[in-house]
Amino acid sequence: MKQHLSEEELSELLLAPQASNAHLATCASCRAEQELMRRVLGELPSLVRVVAQKTDSFFEKQRTAIWTEIVTLQPRKEFPVLAWALGAAVLVVAGLLLSIAPAPVRTRAEADPDHELMIQLERTLQSEVPQALEPAALLAREITQNSRPNSSSPVRKKESSHEN
Repeated sequence: MKQHLSEEELSELLLAPQASNAHLATCASCRAEQELMRRVLGELPSLVRVVAQKTDSFFEKQRTAIWTEIVTLQPRKEFPVLAWALGAAVLVVAGLLLSIAPAPVRTRAEADPDHELMIQLERTLQSEVPQALEPAALLAREITQNSRPNSSSPVRKKESSHEN
């Protein structure tokens, strides 16, 4: 089902009575809305006559009542303006205090993790073996120092006796 007609479409149909609309023929809600608009337009000339018969004193009283209401509402509007101005001033001062505050100074006790990582990397690159194999490298050095041809160790003698 199509949506109901808009107020503009209903107004166009009222201005051109010869125009017909299929939706208007089938939709009771749109017909009722159009009929309400037709009655309001029909009453408009009588409303204009009533307003035209009002005297200047009526409009003067109405103007005075409106200005009285405006004047009494003015003081109530000033308070929120002052409150907003005060709040904005506090925010500006707080912003200035935060922007002027000195940056925290690093103490010497704090270690830079990047620098420590670089030192560890440098030590690893300068060593001959990976850190996990250092105990094995120490053992291998010790064995090579002890197994020189001049020294006769009991391990060496046992190995030579098994060679035959």
